[in-house]
Amino acid sequence: MGAFGLFCSARVISLLGGAMAVVALPFAVLDHGTVLDSGLVLAARLVPHLGLVLIGGSTADRFSRSAVLTVSHVGSGVAQAVAATALLTGNYHLGLLVALQATQGAFGAFTSPAARGVLPELVEPGRLQKANSLLSAARYGTGLIGPAAAGLAAATIGAGWALAFDAVTFLTAAVLYAKLRLPGKPAKSSLTQDLKEGWDTFRTTTWVWTMVLSFCLTNAIYTGVWTVLGLAIAKRTIGEFEWGVVLSASGAGLALITLILYRTRTVPLWIATLVTLVAAAPLLALGLQANTPTLVVIAFVEGMGMGTWVIAWETSLQRNVPNHMLSRVAAYDEFGSYLAIPLGAVTAPLVAAKIGDTTTATIAAFAYVVAALIPLPSLLAQRHAAREPERQSA
Repeated sequence: MGAFGLFCSARVISLLGGAMAVVALPFAVLDHGTVLDSGLVLAARLVPHLGLVLIGGSTADRFSRSAVLTVSHVGSGVAQAVAATALLTGNYHLGLLVALQATQGAFGAFTSPAARGVLPELVEPGRLQKANSLLSAARYGTGLIGPAAAGLAAATIGAGWALAFDAVTFLTAAVLYAKLRLPGKPAKSSLTQDLKEGWDTFRTTTWVWTMVLSFCLTNAIYTGVWTVLGLAIAKRTIGEFEWGVVLSASGAGLALITLILYRTRTVPLWIATLVTLVAAAPLLALGLQANTPTLVVIAFVEGMGMGTWVIAWETSLQRNVPNHMLSRVAAYDEFGSYLAIPLGAVTAPLVAAKIGDTTTATIAAFAYVVAALIPLPSLLAQRHAAREPERQSA
């Protein structure tokens, strides 16, 4: 198995376990506590992740990324194994689960930037979009299989076994990452200097920081309306089962576009950004209380649009950001993109309580369009600057 095969296999295995755990864990908590307890356990991962992801990016640029991935997966695997053991032996304790999920969030802050920086070390520039398409297909595929498997496990043998499986996948992936043996980078500066260097690269690369600003806002809007208010609106208008079908349609769109982009030319980021405007359509459809068939079609198209953007964004970063800076820039991207999600999740219900959930969804659709267009001028300027040398040489 080649280096890319090892990396892809490790990602698929780890993602499958994670897709099961994110569903199984709330089931396990609800068996012993309340919905609030479940929220606390899931939120426990986000806070340390955001707090450490910038350090994680600097670490991945400083050391061997395969070594960083190995250590972080071993740490996550051990934490999940302890959680599974506690559940399977009847020793449930909310504080313990919160601490263990926080530990996983901390290790995850090192996993994500390292993983996002690996591909340019394994794949030629001309094949990056194909590689990103394959990884995206794996991510969406495990996202479809994992939750169903976790639900089945929770209903039959117990959610603790799903967490045990997640622990095994973490440790198996760690073994595969260790086999990559990617070279490290000699440390010539302090961690503080590395963080500053990463920030300087991020803030002076206009097309990157404007895109992250846009994604910060659109993530907050989309999460607050589609994820939080969407279920309440759907329950009143189309029903819970139909809402599940709508969400599945979005996943199907994501999966299909990864297969299409595997066989097509590289999609320019400015075009992919325009394509993401389709994500405003589901919000508007909620506001207009559209019927199930309409929502299914719109969600499918939205999934294709967002899948296009994800692959184009990762490919653009990998091609245009120097590899020795890539994990740090990816970490700033992740920090900024996720920062406002909790705010969106809280704000949307508060606004809906004042003006109504469908009105909130309608307004959010137009706000989404405005936020999504923020990086377009800088992307067009980058495109023009890239073409200028070609004109001069001609």
